[in-house]
Amino acid sequence: MNKLLIAALALGLFASCKSGGKKSGPNAVTFKEFRQSFADSKFPYKLPPDVLSNTSADTAAIDTALISQFLADTLAKADFPSGKVSYYPLASLTGNKINYLVVKAVDKNTTAAYLCVFDKKDHFLSRIQVAKIGSKGNKKEYFSIDSKEMLKITTETEVTPGHTATTENFYAVEPNGSTSLIMTNSTGEAIPGQLFNPIDTLPKKNKLSGDYAAGENSIVSIRDGKDAKSFLFFISFTKESGCKGELSGTGHFTATNKGEFRDKDSECGIAFQFSSGRLTIKEIGGCGAYRGVRCLFEGGFTKKK
Repeated sequence: MNKLLIAALALGLFASCKSGGKKSGPNAVTFKEFRQSFADSKFPYKLPPDVLSNTSADTAAIDTALISQFLADTLAKADFPSGKVSYYPLASLTGNKINYLVVKAVDKNTTAAYLCVFDKKDHFLSRIQVAKIGSKGNKKEYFSIDSKEMLKITTETEVTPGHTATTENFYAVEPNGSTSLIMTNSTGEAIPGQLFNPIDTLPKKNKLSGDYAAGENSIVSIRDGKDAKSFLFFISFTKESGCKGELSGTGHFTATNKGEFRDKDSECGIAFQFSSGRLTIKEIGGCGAYRGVRCLFEGGFTKKK
C-alpha cells in the first residue's frame, strides 16, 4: 500500500456510513478507496497456509473503524474473543454476480482469513471464515476459489506425528451472500507412501503412463488421454519445508517424449520430459494458485514398477 493510500484510509476514522459509494464527510473514505488497499487478484485464487502465516507489516493494517464501516463490527469476534485483533487486506476478487475481499485477522496466537462478500453495488452481504492456523494445535485450515467461483475450504488435522487427515468442503456462494455445501471429500488418515490419487483407477496402456514418485509424499500420476496425443495427469508434492502443491488436468504430447499443459483459467503451464523410467516436470507459467509461494512444480520423479 502506498503512503498516500494509507493516509487516506486513516482519515476513514471519521466515516460512519455503511453504503459502498457514499461519503459521510469531506475527508471520509469511499468503498472504492477502501478496496484499492487490497491486491487486485483473479480467479482461480488460493490462500495456502504458508502465505497466510507470513508476517504483515504493521503499516499495512486496516483501521478498525474501516472494518466497522465497510465490513462488520463482529467480523472476527467469535474467533478472537480477546478482541485484540489486527486486520490486513489480502485480495480483491471480482465475480460474475458478487465481489469478494479477503481479509486476514491476527492476534498473538491465531491467524485467520475471511472471505467478505459484496453485491455489485458494494453492499456488504456476509463474511465466511475460510482459513485458520494457530501457534498451538494440530489443525490448519486454508481455502481456494476456482474459475467458476466454487469455494473449497481444506482442513488438515495431524492425527499422529507424520500422519494427517484431510477434509475438503466445496461450497457455492449465492448472490445473497449465503453458502451451500456442494460436496465433501475426505482422504482420512494420510499414510506415508499412500497419497490419495483421484485418477489412480483410469487406464494406463500408453508406455509413458504410470506413477512417478519422488520420496513418500510426492507423485506425478500419468494416465491415458482420450487419444494418442493427450494424457491425463495428477501432481501432488510436499517439500521438506512444508510447502505443498497439487494440480490435475489434461496435457498434450508435443514430441515422442515431451508433453505440455496449459491452464485455460490462468497463466499456469507445466512441461513434461519423459526418459527411460524417469519424468521431469518444470513450470513454464505462474502456477501460484495451485501451490505455496516457496516452491514450484519442478523436479525429477522415478517411475514405479
